[in-house]
Amino acid sequence: MILGLLSDTHGHLPRTERALDLLRSRGAEHLIHCGDLGGEPIVDLLFEQRETGLPVTAVPGNVDEWDPDLILYTKKLGLPLPRTARLEIDALRIAVFHGHDPREMNALRADAKLDLLFTGHTHVARDDQENGLRIVNPGAVYRARVPSVALFDTRTRECRFLELDA
Repeated sequence: MILGLLSDTHGHLPRTERALDLLRSRGAEHLIHCGDLGGEPIVDLLFEQRETGLPVTAVPGNVDEWDPDLILYTKKLGLPLPRTARLEIDALRIAVFHGHDPREMNALRADAKLDLLFTGHTHVARDDQENGLRIVNPGAVYRARVPSVALFDTRTRECRFLELDA
């Protein structure tokens, strides 16, 4: 399955729309937002994607956690926004967490039941290995030197970073 990864949209609607268009045009079969959505318009975009049949997984970031109305809004739409999401796709055990809480990041890094961790927060695209755990950060859609998203193929384990037009 091709996973479309994005993070740190910070409410920037035009760039998030471009990011989603790019991910879909490159074959994304499941969207994963790694936090710091930044507002209801971004949630609406993700909801629209899900309503067209594209699975969506999203977690809140530190910006989102300060906005209880946003969390309530996602619940009303039926779009879960757990602090940490866990998935299993093509025998890969995956966690999604924004990355803003060092204690939780350390716990996820030490979790022997995980193969892959998708995270955001740093606004820097990375693909690292730590003690058998692969950690992928797609970068940031907004407030990044080089705005980016990523595609991750769960069958081949290939990760490709895609730059967005600023």
